[in-house]
Amino acid sequence: MPEDTILNEGLFCEIHQQNAKWPCGFCGRPVCHDCHPVGLNYQVFHPQCAPHARQQMDQQEQNEKEVEAPSPGVKFFSWLIIIGAMVLFGLGLFLFIFSLLGQQVPLRAMLSSPVPLSIDSIPGGRTILTWLGALGLIFSGLGAVLGVGLLNCAAAARKILLVLAWLDVVMSGLIWLGIAIVGHGVWTIPVVAGVIIWFFNRPRVKKQFEQVL
Repeated sequence: MPEDTILNEGLFCEIHQQNAKWPCGFCGRPVCHDCHPVGLNYQVFHPQCAPHARQQMDQQEQNEKEVEAPSPGVKFFSWLIIIGAMVLFGLGLFLFIFSLLGQQVPLRAMLSSPVPLSIDSIPGGRTILTWLGALGLIFSGLGAVLGVGLLNCAAAARKILLVLAWLDVVMSGLIWLGIAIVGHGVWTIPVVAGVIIWFFNRPRVKKQFEQVL
């Protein structure tokens, strides 16, 4: 074997017994001019390796598209939670301010009462409104953080949302059990929770959250 062949053993074509110029981008074997090299995506391949390399590149491109984050579905759930948080914030702020400044609750039309009711005429009415308003503000803040977390594909946001969805399923199961024992009650079906559990456990959706460290 010639000396230059030994020095260039890594780029020596065994098929045509001559020095090769490129390594194949798919199999790694040397490619010489007589191999009829195929150029693809700034790489050189054997003719028989080119179709496999092209298929591999197409699959890689498809995988990158699949895990592009956030996907439209994730954006939909994120904005749905954020909008819900904004509505809850407005309601909580209204109740909280009304509990501090309100003097009279317009319950006459709602309760068909012959006399208007004062907020202080209801035992603990002002305290109840204050707590409801405060809880509305707190949960609206948590909802906004959760929605933003989903938009940024934070793994913790996905886990929290799934925990809340499973809690809804468990609570519905307990209600069904209570109805079965007592014999009456209102049936609840956790449709939204079921959709959330199904959607956020899909492999393509999980990949979006696994990318964020």
